[in-house]
Amino acid sequence: MDMERPRPARLLGHLACTAAAAFAAVAVLYLILLAKLVLTDGPGRVCGIDSCPRGTGSLALLAPLCAAAAWLLWRTSRKRRRGRVPVPVRVIAGCAALAATVPGWLGFEHARGPHMDLSGWQQAVHPAAAPVGVWAPERGMLVRARTDGLVAYDGEGRRGWRLPAPERTPLCALSRTTPSGIGLLTYGESPGACGSQVVAVDLADGHVAWTRDAGRALVAVAGASAVVADRDSVTGLDLQSGAERWRVPIPADCTVKAVDGSEQHALYVEECGDSARITAVDSRTGNRAWQTALPTASRLREVRVLSAVPPVVRVMESTERGMDAVLLFDAGGRLRGFVPASGPAGDLLSEPSPVLTGDLMITPVKEGEKNGVSAYSLIDGRRVWHAGVGDEVVRGLAPTGPGEVGVVTSDRRRTYLSRHGLADGRRRAEPAVLRDLPLGERFTFYPGPPGSYVFVNLDRKGLLPPTFDIDPVFGW
Repeated sequence: MDMERPRPARLLGHLACTAAAAFAAVAVLYLILLAKLVLTDGPGRVCGIDSCPRGTGSLALLAPLCAAAAWLLWRTSRKRRRGRVPVPVRVIAGCAALAATVPGWLGFEHARGPHMDLSGWQQAVHPAAAPVGVWAPERGMLVRARTDGLVAYDGEGRRGWRLPAPERTPLCALSRTTPSGIGLLTYGESPGACGSQVVAVDLADGHVAWTRDAGRALVAVAGASAVVADRDSVTGLDLQSGAERWRVPIPADCTVKAVDGSEQHALYVEECGDSARITAVDSRTGNRAWQTALPTASRLREVRVLSAVPPVVRVMESTERGMDAVLLFDAGGRLRGFVPASGPAGDLLSEPSPVLTGDLMITPVKEGEKNGVSAYSLIDGRRVWHAGVGDEVVRGLAPTGPGEVGVVTSDRRRTYLSRHGLADGRRRAEPAVLRDLPLGERFTFYPGPPGSYVFVNLDRKGLLPPTFDIDPVFGW
């Protein structure tokens, strides 16, 4: 009779029926997701062992297992019960099937790993002009420089103030830092004359605080001084008004190759014939604090000041066997270590630019055929840790949070963003797949609201979105 109490065998049959429905629902879900990964996300609508999207292998294994479990449970159910499945059991089985898709989906997200996608972007600015650089004066604000001027963007990616470059006078260089909310830029009248005019810009609203004519000047901000280095002298100007505060003459046989500054000191590197030296002067008075000869023996092909505190300089001589290294100085100007650009530990790559934070320099390296990221001590130059990325190419580095650095890498099919701890270089989470981003060859990026990032394209063609935001993907 239908109203009599079910026997244990009948009850087990109903439980098996419910479990079969749950496994069948998960199997169908995984088959749909597997088809989506292979046919939509896979390269060329077909993929192999090494090219399928992450999580494909897990779904390919779990989908038939769940289907087999559903079939076995259904057969068990038919043997344990008699007749048709009662309506209440069908309702319970349907609810169980729907409920099972929730842990099934969570399992898929775990197997697939984190993904990030576009959440907002700026349309490309026309006509195209070559990007020069970017300032990030405060969290959430960006100022992007092109040869035709400056454009500011707020924390939500909206375009703010603009400062066009004078007609026929392209913007050509920026100060590395903007500690007081004022940035220095230089214009050039011709391709070989960058620095013919120096301009101080208040980054709050984009108004020009002052201008100064110069001759191929290099600029930096040091405390409350604007440091302008041209052919004859290094001059300190009041950052707010442009009034001259101090001047240091440069010998006739010397040329300033790089300039930078901190709150206390202005730094500049001079080349005098086949020798070179780095000098620090007081940012308020121009009095010399220290001067140190660089360990070079020929003319310089390239010199870059990577940091003013502590002083860190990348030096490359012009001769084939000349020095190519990152030199490390202490607060008194004494050379306390160096990191060779080539050595047993690998070769330092020039792009993307290294990140200096705390007592570490994090830089892309190449070890034979493999790529990676290494951290070097700014105290003595020893390698603190190395994180290999295999065949992937390191494309971007940036601080992304307390005690961590973000690394953007690409292989032939996909681009990834991983976060590494500064203490040991270990990944803090599985790398996030960056989906179909309009990413140029050169770019920089910054952390945005929690879990999101802001990218700034510096591609020479200028045809891509100047900035765009990415957020975690919730869904498929």
